[in-house]
Amino acid sequence: MSLAPFMTLPKISELPDFGLYMDQVMTLMEKTYPKKPLTKTMINNYTKDRILFPSEKKKYTREHLMLLSLIQVLKRTLSLPEIKVLLSPISADLSKGEKASLYTLYETFYTLFHGALLLAEETKGSLEAQSPQKEVRILLHALLSSYFAEETEKLINTLA
Repeated sequence: MSLAPFMTLPKISELPDFGLYMDQVMTLMEKTYPKKPLTKTMINNYTKDRILFPSEKKKYTREHLMLLSLIQVLKRTLSLPEIKVLLSPISADLSKGEKASLYTLYETFYTLFHGALLLAEETKGSLEAQSPQKEVRILLHALLSSYFAEETEKLINTLA
């Protein structure tokens, strides 16, 4: 299965467990997500919007990198207000030194991540087998995208 660059999520153990300065964060995230690199402005805006908790003495922790990785995956399909509903409570916990909610979320998501992508690839293959016509496949992909967007919106509304 060949995945697009945004369809990656590093293991927690692959993320540095020491503080990084903004330029180092930018370099790491650009290597991990080359298709949609972060900018300093984006990171600052995530902090201002309380999606990302503030850096500690201008250094970003492993927990910052975990949140930024989740944001990179989510921003492909969710709006920033939707991402904020999902991640700002976790960011607030982190500001108080409480890491458990982030680690639980990230580890669970990481565990299910590749299986979910494999299922998506299988579904895509099944759709392609049902219709060789590209236009029909486009419509089917759009249908599935719309279906999951609606389901995601319903779930986000239960958090708000």
